[in-house]
Amino acid sequence: MKHWMILGVAAWTAFGTGASLAQTERAFPEKTVRIIVPWAAGGNIDVLTRLNAQQLTAMWGQQVVVDNRGGANGMIGSEMVVRAAPDGYTLLVDGLQTHVINPHVFNKMAYETQRDLAQITLLGAVQHILVAHPSLPVRTTRDLTALAKARPGEIAYATFGTGSMPHMAGELFQQMTGTRLLHVPYKGGGPALIGLLSGETSIYWPGIAIAMPHIKTGKLRALGVASKARAEELPDLPTLAEQLKAPDYEVTSIFSFMAPVNTPKAVINKVQAGVTQVLSLPEVRKTYATLGAALPQPLSPEETAALLRAESARWGRVVKAADIKRN
Repeated sequence: MKHWMILGVAAWTAFGTGASLAQTERAFPEKTVRIIVPWAAGGNIDVLTRLNAQQLTAMWGQQVVVDNRGGANGMIGSEMVVRAAPDGYTLLVDGLQTHVINPHVFNKMAYETQRDLAQITLLGAVQHILVAHPSLPVRTTRDLTALAKARPGEIAYATFGTGSMPHMAGELFQQMTGTRLLHVPYKGGGPALIGLLSGETSIYWPGIAIAMPHIKTGKLRALGVASKARAEELPDLPTLAEQLKAPDYEVTSIFSFMAPVNTPKAVINKVQAGVTQVLSLPEVRKTYATLGAALPQPLSPEETAALLRAESARWGRVVKAADIKRN
């Protein structure tokens, strides 16, 4: 075959593929899209996902529904998406705990996030804050560090389970300050907060929106913001990174959209564009602010996957240093 004929066939193939992808992107969605949230209803991930689903329904003219499938640290719902048809009609919204921390904590998992799920884009992020029960005689993070060194293993911190973000926040704090705290895992964020408010534990790293009502009433004392940036709600409260002079102290719950691997690129692009458009809407931005959630920078699927890899490496080091393992 002559060279010009080979080039002609290649060009026609490329044109045909491009046209097919464009047609797929225009057609999607042609039926109801299901977004699985692998946690119980009412949490930050669930609320933000439902807000986006409502707007995507209006934008696409097809129903976008949220299906809560909690259990096993987010792994039950995530596995459902891994095993779903890669056509874009079953999506996943989840956070760091399931897809960055679990692989380092659990000895065996039924799937591998970076192999079996395609990243689409970020949905949002929630700042965490270090709060203390008023009975604990500390007012700053440095006070807490000094007290923890004087009373190793005595100061109890609440979490909602091994491998949760509050657990990781506590482990990172201990590693950076050379202290030893007492980890008290609860079966959920609600019980963990109740445990702190009752004085059963002394400190906790919840999402800032959850903590704010109790900070305002004096039931909890804010010691520091766990993310690198100060919180808009508490502009005068220094971050832990500032107080500890540890610029690498960063604990933020990041949520992203995912799809089964091999989902057509055109469909992934359509979802990414739709979410980006939703996040630019004034009413959505206002709701995020009231929930204490940060709007993410618009990221491409490739950039989102790169962020996941970087966070996996970072938290993997923390888990290894703490020797955290679950069967």
